[in-house]
Amino acid sequence: MLKLNLGSGDNRIDGFVSVDLYDNTADVQADVCELPFNNNSVGEIVAYQVVEHVPYHKSQKMFDEMYRVLSVGGTVKIETPDVDVIAKRIVDTGEISDNTIYNLVGEYYRPWDKDRYHDWENCAAAIHRNPWNYKRVVAMGTKAGFTGFAKYKSELYPHEENLAVCLTKYQ
Repeated sequence: MLKLNLGSGDNRIDGFVSVDLYDNTADVQADVCELPFNNNSVGEIVAYQVVEHVPYHKSQKMFDEMYRVLSVGGTVKIETPDVDVIAKRIVDTGEISDNTIYNLVGEYYRPWDKDRYHDWENCAAAIHRNPWNYKRVVAMGTKAGFTGFAKYKSELYPHEENLAVCLTKYQ
């Protein structure tokens, strides 16, 4: 069954179709809110460090699309900066490090990506537009139809600021 790597950028995963709106090296150039795949045709989805880049007003549409294309029993793994952890660190320490800024807003200027992105100078793909915490992932996922939710420890991004949640479509 088909496996999707949403918002893949240049992060290729063996056995997964890379889907990215901005990266011209993706297998499929498409918006994660308008996936060009049939209903119930996908067995697994990963969205590593992508949901924070989707405009806030498209949040529910993104979850609805993942649910629509996923087959029953399929899973979605979402990894994103955890705004709760980041905000607590700022309040507790009173400091905002470069890493904190990166986790909150992303990278604005990425000339090294000019061959892959048509908008490399402003790089809309790199801007964080949408904050997430576990409660919000569960709320959006539930509204889309997901009924299984589990936090897990990421192997790719094991730092404390990373939120990793697996959603399962049971019906």
